[in-house]
Amino acid sequence: MIVSSDIEVSGTDLKTNRISKKILNDLKPVPSDSNFIGTLYPILNAAGGEWSIPRLNATFGNAFSFSMKKDKDVVWQHANIDWWLLWEMINDIGFEFQEYQMILNGKLPPPTPTEIKKIKEQTWNQVKSSIDQGVPAIAWQPMTVTQLKNGVNAFGWGLLVGYNEDNKTYTVRHQTYKSDYQVPYDKFGYSDPVQWYCVMILTKRKPINRIDLDIQILNNAVKFAEGSRFDLEKAAYRVDTIGFAAYAQWINLIESGEVDIGFTEHSAWMLWEMRENAEKYLREISNYFTDETRQYITEAAAYFDIEIDEVEKLVNLCKKHKQFTPPLRQEAITIIHAALDAEKMAIGKIKEALESINIDSK
Repeated sequence: MIVSSDIEVSGTDLKTNRISKKILNDLKPVPSDSNFIGTLYPILNAAGGEWSIPRLNATFGNAFSFSMKKDKDVVWQHANIDWWLLWEMINDIGFEFQEYQMILNGKLPPPTPTEIKKIKEQTWNQVKSSIDQGVPAIAWQPMTVTQLKNGVNAFGWGLLVGYNEDNKTYTVRHQTYKSDYQVPYDKFGYSDPVQWYCVMILTKRKPINRIDLDIQILNNAVKFAEGSRFDLEKAAYRVDTIGFAAYAQWINLIESGEVDIGFTEHSAWMLWEMRENAEKYLREISNYFTDETRQYITEAAAYFDIEIDEVEKLVNLCKKHKQFTPPLRQEAITIIHAALDAEKMAIGKIKEALESINIDSK
């Protein structure tokens, strides 16, 4: 790995010349509604990867996703990607990762205490080696049960940016818990219902064909929109509709009075960021293609711009009012219809881009 990072070595055993404490001072998660993307980005950056936030959001699917439930439960829009679909795409970003995973409370028999100890010790040694080279590791909810009870809200993914050999702890940085803290290497993996222990360590670069990957991303964008990207029955996080159908479900919920204005504002905020990433990604890749394909991709980005404008209107409408009235409800529905129309046009242009690529390749 070729890396560049400000590394602070704060403890060395003078007899053995062994480094006992190390921390990567300048690496931390970046702001992103996708906890996984915000945590992965600095790892790729440290390893010399050339990835933008919009491109990562498009690669994993966050930029093109939208989900809804049939009830008034707030939807964690990124859950099915950040927990589940990420494994389909992680090997396509130009790096190999070593993954250490265990589920203690799942469908299969859990590992034995001896196996757990061995896996966590292997993780410890490889994380230290990666940090020594300037690259942090990514870990699922790196906090103990006691830390969780005491307010360390490190849900989702966090960065392991340092280690201390004297007490065998990692230094953790997280998007939502803003202070660095230490977690024992063998005491996390118990803070969610299934007790999932997962640490991912970047190992080396590998070749990547960006055009082929972009074609795959665009195909997945169409699948998200049309509701075929994943099987709703198999989803790690329950949602009832995805893509175009989710917009229709959202409209139905507002019409029925089942959701309040706060639910609508939250959903609109999430959609706003996702489609901004979609628009930026499309403009980023447009010059990689021939003139005809580039035109379709640019037009798709323009339609996403229109959708973003409509969603921004919806956010502002919700911010100005504490609750829906019948006229406000109808105004919100009209805006969502306009956003959906723009989304359909954008996806139509992506389909035309893909068709033009297929024609060029024949």
